[in-house]
Amino acid sequence: MRVLARDPKVAAIRIGVGIDVDLIQGNLTRKETLYAAVRGASHLIFTAGVRSGRFARESVVKATEFNGVLNTIDAAHACGFTGRFVYMTSIGVRRRSLFAWCLNIWKGNTLHWRRRAEAAIRDSGLDYAVVRAAFLLNRPADQRAICVRQGDAPLTLTEAIARADVAEALVEAVFNPRASRATFEVVWDRGPRQPASWSELLSGLVPD
Repeated sequence: MRVLARDPKVAAIRIGVGIDVDLIQGNLTRKETLYAAVRGASHLIFTAGVRSGRFARESVVKATEFNGVLNTIDAAHACGFTGRFVYMTSIGVRRRSLFAWCLNIWKGNTLHWRRRAEAAIRDSGLDYAVVRAAFLLNRPADQRAICVRQGDAPLTLTEAIARADVAEALVEAVFNPRASRATFEVVWDRGPRQPASWSELLSGLVPD
């Protein structure tokens, strides 16, 4: 497993000990730094974005969340990448809501640029899965039931999901054949986590 990081030393501290990863120094805004990470990769999981909870200029958001995706696609083509590109984005990229409006004001029109990034991925010719997450919380995985759905729900504070649950969804989207060229939303459902496997949760997906 490889991790692209602007500062590998900081990334190593955050990842912690006991996890075997190759840390590759690079920056999404500089395409030439991405080849070392992409070359020879079986699959790509793109979760990068401007840090939440802080005000961000639109120029910074565009450079990271849109141009960064374009640069990664270009690097994938240049390196002969044939795997699946899994992209983590947000519920609400195509539906207006008060929370989405506030988020766009605070975070440089992020949902607009993520919508553009989704479109670029679909047009890239790569195999892909677009995973739209509800409002993210720092909670453990497997605490709540999970709903996987396809549609264009608005982003609200009433729908949320643990980051750890989304991480599971991203890994499953790499390997599950039903996720190929599909866009889907993941959100907590009511009640405790059900025994249903991710294969069951993703079984109803249809390609874009």
